[in-house]
Amino acid sequence: MSNLKNMLRWEFTLLSRYKIIHISILSVILYFLTTQAVPDMNKPIFHTMLLFFDPAIIGIMFIGALILFEKSENVLQALVITPMKVDDYLLSKITSLTILSIISATIFVVLLSIFGGIDFNIAYLAISIILTSVMLILLGFILVSRVNSINEYLLAMIVAFLGLLFPPMLHLSGLYENVIFYLWPTQASFVLFTGVFDATSLELWEIAYGIAYQLIWIGLLYFIAKKAFYKHIVMKGG
Repeated sequence: MSNLKNMLRWEFTLLSRYKIIHISILSVILYFLTTQAVPDMNKPIFHTMLLFFDPAIIGIMFIGALILFEKSENVLQALVITPMKVDDYLLSKITSLTILSIISATIFVVLLSIFGGIDFNIAYLAISIILTSVMLILLGFILVSRVNSINEYLLAMIVAFLGLLFPPMLHLSGLYENVIFYLWPTQASFVLFTGVFDATSLELWEIAYGIAYQLIWIGLLYFIAKKAFYKHIVMKGG
């Protein structure tokens, strides 16, 4: 537990040093300003999409940036020769970035509530942000553990974004609905995020699906992430 606490302090130091906290908060303020400047985007469907983008960016982009920074500064090389547990390393990343996602999302919905008069459901907000953040942070970790440069990671990140986001967004927008999209883990995220601004629209099976399916993916991705850390980082000395 003490190792995890120490690593959490280190994680927040990194988030501050690399201005990731600042970028995250500024991005949600920009999202809000965009909804106010463009009336057609000041609608629940766009609020839901923008609310999803923040944990997606933090989970996939920022986790990649952090680990690539650690690789370039030989931090991981030092960590792998310490008594550090893989679980502590993963949990410190997951916890710090999830807290950042919660803060950013809360700022976004509070701004919408104060200046736009838009109600939101705090329970759906919390569960949606936490589950989505954890799932995408693990995915981002798996992707970045296999690459050594920012260019390689950008390519992997673009493919992941398109593959994970495009089908559920089509379904949410109503442009093309297909039951097969419910196999996408991010479809479960979008289902729960819909409840943030319209809680009464969700049926019981949708709530159960949104929570259970993401938990299944989190368990699977955590297992893969641990193996990826050991194979691509520990065995290679960072």
